Amino acid sequence: MERLFADIILPLALQPLTFEVGEEFYDCVAVGSGVSVPLGKNKIYTGIVCRLHHNTPPYKRIRQISGIVRSEPLASVGQLALWEWMAQYYMCTMGEIMRSALPSLLKPSAQNDDLFSQKVFSLGKEQMLRLGEDVRTEEALSVALEALLPRKKAQYAAMMEFCQKVGEEHIFDGSLPRSAMDASPMVVGKLLEAGLLATFSRERTPHYDTALLRHSATLTDSQQMVLDKISSSFSRYHTTLLHGITSSGKTELYIHLANSILQEGGSVLYLIPELALTEQLIGRLRKAFGDGLTVYHSAMTPRARTEMYIRLSRSEGGEIIVGTRSAILLPLHNLRLIIVDEEHDESFKQQDPAPRFSTRDVAVWMAHNLGCKTLLGSATPSLESFYNAYTGRYGYVWLGERYGEGVLPEVIVSNTIKSAQRGERKGHIGKELHDAIQEALANHQQVILFQNRRGFAPYLECPTCGWSARCPHCGVTLTYYKKGNKLRCNLCGHSIDSPTRCPSCHSGEPLPQGFGTEKIEEVVAEMFPEARVARLDGDVAASAGRMRSVIRSFERGETDILVGTRLITKGFDFSGVGVVGVLNADNLLSRPDFRAEERTFQTLVQIAGRAGRADNKGRTIIQTAQPDNHTIIQAARGDYMAMARSQLRDREAFGYPPFTRLVRLSLRHTSPELVWRGANTLSQRLREVLGRGVTDAHAPAVSHVADNYYMQILVRIERSESPTDTKDIIKECLRVFAKDPIYRNIAVTIDVDPQ
Repeated sequence: MERLFADIILPLALQPLTFEVGEEFYDCVAVGSGVSVPLGKNKIYTGIVCRLHHNTPPYKRIRQISGIVRSEPLASVGQLALWEWMAQYYMCTMGEIMRSALPSLLKPSAQNDDLFSQKVFSLGKEQMLRLGEDVRTEEALSVALEALLPRKKAQYAAMMEFCQKVGEEHIFDGSLPRSAMDASPMVVGKLLEAGLLATFSRERTPHYDTALLRHSATLTDSQQMVLDKISSSFSRYHTTLLHGITSSGKTELYIHLANSILQEGGSVLYLIPELALTEQLIGRLRKAFGDGLTVYHSAMTPRARTEMYIRLSRSEGGEIIVGTRSAILLPLHNLRLIIVDEEHDESFKQQDPAPRFSTRDVAVWMAHNLGCKTLLGSATPSLESFYNAYTGRYGYVWLGERYGEGVLPEVIVSNTIKSAQRGERKGHIGKELHDAIQEALANHQQVILFQNRRGFAPYLECPTCGWSARCPHCGVTLTYYKKGNKLRCNLCGHSIDSPTRCPSCHSGEPLPQGFGTEKIEEVVAEMFPEARVARLDGDVAASAGRMRSVIRSFERGETDILVGTRLITKGFDFSGVGVVGVLNADNLLSRPDFRAEERTFQTLVQIAGRAGRADNKGRTIIQTAQPDNHTIIQAARGDYMAMARSQLRDREAFGYPPFTRLVRLSLRHTSPELVWRGANTLSQRLREVLGRGVTDAHAPAVSHVADNYYMQILVRIERSESPTDTKDIIKECLRVFAKDPIYRNIAVTIDVDPQ
């Protein structure tokens, strides 16, 4: 018999390795099977078969797979096709994708086979009930029930309960979990003793309710028109961009679209950018679809994630799954629709570790290659998505009016320089914003204040000598936190007590400079002592329970003023908000990135959209020292088209996406001199083969983190060039670079389409 080999994906930064399949596994190994394989001297890993063939590999020693991990596949054929594309496009390995896609409990490893078998995940056993052997005919069952009725009414009731729950068509061949019986254990025990019921054990199946539309708001005429346009667009395009202003009712459209797919037996994947959004959205979706809604995100326990993965892999479709970035990698059957809500959000791009993929772009690929449709929704679409719609690659649907009684807020641009000159600023809040807050509180409305810096102050500075505390591991200034009187690095977490005397001149007392959310929370509480004030930023969000508490409190109207960072711009629907204040729009524009103006526009429009979502118009006040800045003016007007035209014109002139593709190479080492020399050597080699599309090696905005020094190289790929060919050239240059004995210890990471 011809020898059989399997290419196996391992949860390591490796491409698939080839192992021989022993004859004992010929009948049970298939593409997608989970297997255990030996690697190295004494390590057993979980692997997934991605290819079976008869080609003998060129190895000196060919090792065999040692066992089957599960009887069912760990990955479907569609998943493996997606992983293969992601590995090629994002220049990573299929092993890194497997490591990201599979829950931790489904990829055990151990030092030997015995330890490995102990780590293999099991759903556990559950006791099942079925009819006893002697009563599996209508006549025998009827006689047995009649015999119970006079004196054993509890047992008769239990038998009737069993028959009812199993279902008339499955009485003689069906079964029921013992835990599903309402009858007492004693009564069930007596039926088992009498042989009327029999018990057996099986692997426990995670509970799941069917998702059916139970409640949904009636669509307005304009919403119904947009829904029809989306359906029409899907008949022509794999992907459609829904561009709808804030509070226009996009979620209600998603619910109606999902319901139409579910009624046909298809599955729907609903993606959101942030975990912070899940609770409010899930409450709304559960109201619509009941307990049939499946929720998947990184805060779930490993066991819950694993059970859900297994259940979805067994499902035949008819599911609605809502989740964050990682949900795109779930085993979804009969997937018909992917909804990417707030598609512009940079949280959809995974930064670390590899695979550094864009959830939005993966969803678009799936629409083109796996037979589903993808709907991208946003009030402020990414310029890449807008350009693809503008040039006819995507369908485009516009929704330009707010749902119900909601109206767009009045947006006021407040000049902070003139306000300071007139002496009208108090605690970083100008008179216009102060008066608006006071009026909102008097009218029992809520207020949101946005400041994109956490902590009490960005840094401390000595007024005598100018000293400021810096992180010894990262080189950035330490953020001052008044609570605990600490200085902390927001990159590596390094923390020290705040000094009372300057460590440099020993005379001055370092003072807070600038302001963060913690300081604004304190100032606002002093300025409006009658108001209930809360804060939502990265420090609060570090605790899922604390974050939920803050959001619930504000949603119920128990908080009057909410101070926060970008988290509060993420699509929340708070009907009581009358005033939104942006305390310092200028720090958004100062970001050293070609997307800074686009991001500023998106943030300002999104935060402004939190106001006026019910029957009050609402006001948004943007405080800035640059009131004439064109991006701020465009955001105040909500003029997306003006922003898109100006930004696309600049991007085309300077060779940035969507007119080119970018690959960013980041080099890291503990020696700044070595990483500088290595980066310059690599950029020179790349330029020799790729030409002017390769930038000079340069230090990023933050070039020193956790005792490591960084350099970057940016490779531009023109639309006329082959991305695959260019990436192959980059890989070859990196392979040669890694073999150089001088530079082989420099870590290089690849980020395709960096955000």
